[in-house]
Amino acid sequence: MMNPRQHQCGMTLIELVIAMAISAIIMLALNNLVKLGLDVQTAGRGTNELAYQGRFALERMADKARSLAPKVLTTPTANTTGDWFAPSACTGATCVMYCRNASNQLIETVTTDNSCTGTTVIANNVTTFSATLPASMGAVDKSVAAISLTLSDANKNTVSLSTSMRLGGGSL
Repeated sequence: MMNPRQHQCGMTLIELVIAMAISAIIMLALNNLVKLGLDVQTAGRGTNELAYQGRFALERMADKARSLAPKVLTTPTANTTGDWFAPSACTGATCVMYCRNASNQLIETVTTDNSCTGTTVIANNVTTFSATLPASMGAVDKSVAAISLTLSDANKNTVSLSTSMRLGGGSL
């Protein structure tokens, strides 16, 4: 007599359930890995966008600084560059100032705009902005400015950038 197991052509129900359970565990692990990769890509894209905005703003200020004659700088009001980017004898639109408004935007406006309500936005998501003078104010350093800004977005990506520039000479 033949054993009925010798002629089995297929899988039993238990083997099929075990195979499906193992496949489900593997698919879940792969799904989590793909999700992690997409989250990292999204965070990287957000950080890159913030860095691009910050570099654009700093480069725009450096370009403006190159076009000015050197002058002695004074400490500006908080969150502004004061009259640093205004020519000595400025009128109207030539009296350029950069400031951070209440909406966390970096604005290019005029020096008479004390409330930073200008309409030329050069960067969004700016959480801190400072324009400072170097510690040593020797004869050579009197037209040197240090600009720093930090940008943060809703996804908690943060980028901090800073540069030093010489009015009439561009970036240092």
